[in-house]
Amino acid sequence: MNITPLFPIPIGRVYNFITPKERLHLLKHIKSIPHFPNGAIEGDGSSTFDNPPNLLDRNIKDRLQLAVDEFTDMYGNIPTKIVNIWSNIQNAGSRLKDHVHPDSIISGALYINVDQSCKLYVHNPNPYIEFSTKSKDTPYNYDNVSIDVENGELILFPSWLRHGNLSVINEMDERIVVSFNSCHK
Repeated sequence: MNITPLFPIPIGRVYNFITPKERLHLLKHIKSIPHFPNGAIEGDGSSTFDNPPNLLDRNIKDRLQLAVDEFTDMYGNIPTKIVNIWSNIQNAGSRLKDHVHPDSIISGALYINVDQSCKLYVHNPNPYIEFSTKSKDTPYNYDNVSIDVENGELILFPSWLRHGNLSVINEMDERIVVSFNSCHK
């Protein structure tokens, strides 16, 4: 039998989006900025969600916008513009709640300080996935998928895609991610 996979969800990945030197500079800079509790993080974690000024330098912001433009074009959507950028710091024992990014079209995560235990968890958007009894896991019936991430990597995804995983406890201190949203220009 032939299977036709319908409705694929694009996830954009750019390895080594920033150089090791840029990553270390960002790591130091982000750690120096005040962070505050964030509703998306349960436990010891904080954020600069109120769009801190000068979080990223112009060069990196411009490169992020170019990556969003390329992703949006490949996705088949009209162009979007990055409208807010923030950083999150999670410490060991924290959890990232399942969430989406409302009022946005494309969202992204730039991994600044992660280790091999860190993953991005994305959830199957099919609301009926739990209605069938599985005999085995296949790409057609997963509840969620984990994506290994690495320092300097950029991941782009549709903002409606639910991500996070309350059942997974963060194992490292100072897990740092820069996130952003984009909307129609």
